[in-house]
Amino acid sequence: MPRDLSKIMQLAKRLASRIVKGEKIDEIDTSDVLNPEEKSYVVEKLTNPDEWLKRNSLNKKVNADKTNEWRKLKKHTEPQGKLRYLSIIGRVAAIFVGVIGIAYFYFNGNPFGEQPQLDIKKESIVLELEKGAFEELSETEQKQVLDSKGRVVGVQEANVLNYFTPEESTDETEKREEALVYHELTVPYGKTFQVVLSDGTRVHLNAGSSLRYPIKFLKGKKRKVFLQGEAFFNVAKDEDHPFIANAEALNIRVLGTQFVITSYPEDPRINTVLVEGSVGIFKNGKEFSEEHHTKLEPGFKAAWNKTDDDISIERVNVDIYTAWIDGRIVLSKMPFNDILKKLERKYDVSIENNNKLLGEEIFTASFDVETIEQVLTSFSKNYPFEFSVENNRIIIH
Repeated sequence: MPRDLSKIMQLAKRLASRIVKGEKIDEIDTSDVLNPEEKSYVVEKLTNPDEWLKRNSLNKKVNADKTNEWRKLKKHTEPQGKLRYLSIIGRVAAIFVGVIGIAYFYFNGNPFGEQPQLDIKKESIVLELEKGAFEELSETEQKQVLDSKGRVVGVQEANVLNYFTPEESTDETEKREEALVYHELTVPYGKTFQVVLSDGTRVHLNAGSSLRYPIKFLKGKKRKVFLQGEAFFNVAKDEDHPFIANAEALNIRVLGTQFVITSYPEDPRINTVLVEGSVGIFKNGKEFSEEHHTKLEPGFKAAWNKTDDDISIERVNVDIYTAWIDGRIVLSKMPFNDILKKLERKYDVSIENNNKLLGEEIFTASFDVETIEQVLTSFSKNYPFEFSVENNRIIIH
């Protein structure tokens, strides 16, 4: 039977309300909109942490281009002629999850006639709190981080955000809580930042990266975080609670070790480089087992090809993959077009390369305190080319 769009919107708003408040959503009556099988599918999509990144990417697109994206969201939810309501579970769920994203903003006072007022600067380091609240962080300030109940859960000092360990909490009610509460830290191009998780794990986030993590790890539950971009993990050892870093389709499981993950959306591969200890790599959606995982040893890199869905392992110079932590760029036999991506993130610039032959050239180089102009000039001495700079836009001729 055709479904009333207004009912879908009403249900979406009720669910959005509960999501914002951190309440359970599986107890809501959805019988007037969804059948039991559809409800089960949708609830799984909304409550599974692995699905969070997919919905979060929609929010980021809205933030990046509010006007255009808002129009697209509106267009996809307004009836056009006779709206076809599809009963196939996957499509109903997809429509429904999209409506949830819109209803979230609507519930927070943003009707379709308005754009979401998230007055956050492009160059800001952003901390997303529970219930959709945002804070801008400055590398020069000191501040406390509060949860939704006004309790201090962490402290920022300059470029490090430090969450308290469970032992430091004296609130007995807080100690009895069992639900994981997440924050997300997003670092823009041109900057790096550190976060120390509640178990003592230290994470260095590179430019253009984001990390979603529980503000407090709970006893008896896995320590799982979600990365988009690049990060160096120095994981606190806890044999009873494995640490899992999720990067798109991969999970990297450790007990306590140091490693780097590079997982930018535009890159064709997800790289994991092990500095010390050992890690096990397994596909997202699968349970870790001793038989079904790829083991990595120190000094080796595992590269998962997103297109071919396979993993290759090779010995590497670890310093190449950790130099960015100290502000250096170390390049080894890398195509120039791939180098440009790194330079865009490092210097927060946009680079347009109109020299196709140059893009395929292979370079080995190392940079430290050089400006972007000095870096490009250095390359041009080995392979002659010209470039022009206008504000933060660079064109290579």
